[in-house]
Amino acid sequence: MESGQRSVGFERQVRSIVIDLLVLLADGDYESIMERCGYSLLDGDDLWIAVEQYGRTVVAPPADYRFLRACELKGRAVPTWHVDADVWTDEEGRSDLTLEMTIEFEPSGPVIGINSLHVL
Repeated sequence: MESGQRSVGFERQVRSIVIDLLVLLADGDYESIMERCGYSLLDGDDLWIAVEQYGRTVVAPPADYRFLRACELKGRAVPTWHVDADVWTDEEGRSDLTLEMTIEFEPSGPVIGINSLHVL
């Protein structure tokens, strides 16, 4: 498989992982988010606090969600992506609240790391 085709495959997986996490965030299921992470700079309480302080109702993203910025990190032993994903709220639609993560595609499967949930 050529590099470009492999990249498209990873981009699809990245999008799927991001949408899954955003739906869990909207459901307030911080425990399940943490269970999906191999590591995280935050814990479930940190996510809850960030959402509460933001003061709006987080909702699942639209079906045609495409508001993420992903770049493959070069020079890594395994394909690794840095992702900033816009969070949706009931009040604003696309908000300036951003879920920041790293996704490493290990041979055993994706390893997700939550870096931050912040206003961009």
